Amino acid sequence: MVVLGATVTVVVVNREPAAPPPAVSTQPVSSEVTLESSLWKSKKVQAKPQMENTPLELGTRFRANKDGEVTGIRFYKPEGETGTHRGSLWDSRGKLLAKVTFTGESGSGWQQALFDEPVRTVAGRTYTVSYHTTTGGYVAKPGAFKKPVTSGPLTAEAGVFGITDKAGFPSRVHPRLVNYYVDLIFRHRERRWHHPRPSGRPGEPTPTSSASGGEATPDPSLTPSQTPTLPSETPTAPDATPSLPSETPTAPSATPTRTRTPSATPTFTRTPKPSPTETKDPSPTPAPPTKTSSPPPTRGFPGAGDTGVPAGVTLKESKSITVTKDGTVIDAMEVRGEINVDANDVVIKNTRVAAAPGQWGIIQRQGRSGLVVENSEIFGNGKDQTQFGIINQGGDLTVRRADIHTISNGILTDQGLIEGNYLHDPKYFSGDHTDMIMCTSGPPSGAKLVIRGNTVINNLDQTGAIALFQDFGVVRNVTVEGNFLAGGGYSLYAGAGSKGVSSNIKVIGNVFSKDVWAKGGYHGPVAYWDKNGSGNEWRDNVWEDGKAVSAS
Repeated sequence: MVVLGATVTVVVVNREPAAPPPAVSTQPVSSEVTLESSLWKSKKVQAKPQMENTPLELGTRFRANKDGEVTGIRFYKPEGETGTHRGSLWDSRGKLLAKVTFTGESGSGWQQALFDEPVRTVAGRTYTVSYHTTTGGYVAKPGAFKKPVTSGPLTAEAGVFGITDKAGFPSRVHPRLVNYYVDLIFRHRERRWHHPRPSGRPGEPTPTSSASGGEATPDPSLTPSQTPTLPSETPTAPDATPSLPSETPTAPSATPTRTRTPSATPTFTRTPKPSPTETKDPSPTPAPPTKTSSPPPTRGFPGAGDTGVPAGVTLKESKSITVTKDGTVIDAMEVRGEINVDANDVVIKNTRVAAAPGQWGIIQRQGRSGLVVENSEIFGNGKDQTQFGIINQGGDLTVRRADIHTISNGILTDQGLIEGNYLHDPKYFSGDHTDMIMCTSGPPSGAKLVIRGNTVINNLDQTGAIALFQDFGVVRNVTVEGNFLAGGGYSLYAGAGSKGVSSNIKVIGNVFSKDVWAKGGYHGPVAYWDKNGSGNEWRDNVWEDGKAVSAS
C-alpha cells in the first residue's frame, strides 16, 4: 500500500509484529516500510518556460545514499510543449538501463511514466534520469545547482542536457547550473522499530513512535492507496521568472558561454597553437553533433560509480597535510586544503581532497618520487580557482581510480601511470588553459608516461582532454591507450611542437566522443600529431559508432 506525499512517499507493507509479549512487557516490535522519494515537489515549480525549437535530451544527474530501485520518471512540462516524450535512466557511463514513453499527458505540469520493471540502483553510484523532447520545450531555473540538492535519500548533483535528434545520454552541464526539473520515483525498504504504548495493547506501536536512529514512523493520518499515483489535480503552469540576460542564455546551447583566446598562465606558456586553417569557425554556433542515438560506450570506461572513495569508507577530517617521511600512507581522510608530498613512496588512498583556494589539491615536490594516489576524489569549490587537481614536480607518479573535477587542470605530470580515472567538469577562470591530463615536456631519459583506460571529459571549448605539450622539451615515450575522450579545443594534443619532432608516442584504441562538441573537440578530435616521428603509432582510434578517427 502506497502513500504519496509531495516529496517523500511512505509505503507500509508486510508488517510483522513480534509474538505478543506479556502485558507488562515494553519490548519493541518491528515493521518493514518502503520509502518512495522524488526530488522536486509535485505542484508548480518556480522556473521559466523555454522553447528552443530543436530536439533536446534534458535530465538530472543524481545519486542515492541507500540501495533501492527506480520505478519511473517525472518531468515538468511547460504550456505549449507538444510531441511524444521518452524517459530514460542511465548509469554513470551512459549505459541505458530503462526507457519508457509518456502517455496520457496533460497540457502542462508534472508528467509521470512508470517502467515496465523497476531498476535496481546501488547506494553512492551516480545515475542520470532524462527525457527527450523533439520540439525543445522545457522549464529552466538557473543557479539551482550551485550546490547539490538533497531530498530524503536522493541527492541531485546537476542538471544535464544534450542536443540530439533521438533519445541519448545527456552529459553536458550548462555554465549557469540550470535545473530542468526532471525527476524520478525512487523506492527503498527499511525495517523500523516501535515501542508499545505503556497503557495500550501489548506490542501495539504508538502513532508517533520514532524509528531506530530517530526516523519518524508513517503519519497515521495518511490514507494508503493501492498504486503510487501523483495528486489528481493538474499542477498549475510554472510561474514566469524574470527574463534571463539575453547575452547568457539559460537554454542549452552548443555555443560556448564565452569565447576565450588562450593566453599564457603565470607558470606555463603554450607553444602549440592552431594553425590559421584550424581557427574557430566565426559562426557563433558550431554544427550540432552528428551522433544522435547511440549513448557513450559501455565497455568498461570508468565513471563516478567506480572511482573516488568507495562506499562505506568512514573519513577522518583534516586540514592541509605536509608529508616529510618516506613511505607514509594517508588513508580514509577528508582533507580540506592540500596534501603537500615532500617525501618518497607516499600512498594516498580512499581520501577526499576538498582543495582550498589556491594552486592544487595534491603536489609531489621536486626531487621526490613514487607517489601513489588511489580511490580518491580531488576537487575545487567552484568559486575560487584550483589550478591543478594533482601536480607532479618530481619523479614517478601513479594515479588510479581517482575522481577529479571542478578544477582548471586535472593532472599535470611528465611521467608515471594514469589509469582508470574519471576526470570531468573543469572550471574556467579568466586566463586559464584547461587540460584534464597534461604533460609539458615528456618523460626524462629512461622513464615513460602511460595514460590508459581513463574517462576524460573537458566540457569547455579549450584546451584539451589529454594534452602532450612541448612547453619545456620534446615529448617522447608516451602511451595514450584505451581512453574515452571528449571536449576541449581538441580532445587530444598529440605531442608535436616547436622544440623538435616527438617520438615513441603511441595513441592506440581510444574512443573519441561527440557528446560535448560536434567535432569531438571544439575544433576537432586531435591536433599536433607527428606522423613521421620515430616510433610514433596511431591505430584503432574510433568514434563511438566505430568509425575510424584520423590523425591527419
